[in-house]
Amino acid sequence: MKRGYKNKKLALGLLMILVLGFIVTQTSLGSLLISSPWWVYFVLAGIVASGYLAVKYTLEDHESEQEWIEQEGNVYMERLEKERQQRHVERS
Repeated sequence: MKRGYKNKKLALGLLMILVLGFIVTQTSLGSLLISSPWWVYFVLAGIVASGYLAVKYTLEDHESEQEWIEQEGNVYMERLEKERQQRHVERS
């Protein structure tokens, strides 16, 4: 599963490079980017990195919450099973 995930990431990265290459070479945006000051690139890279990390940690947080919910559900189901067994023993 890890390999498939890495292949998808690689394919997405290559697609983004192709799209950016097309935008830079075929539109006037390329000349605008070339004439921009150097610090603009750092700001844009910071924005992209911030967005990526926000999505990454949001997904990790969601996964950990789901695990916690599943654990609590298992505890609840065990408690219900114990109650059922106790009622069954009391009836007998």
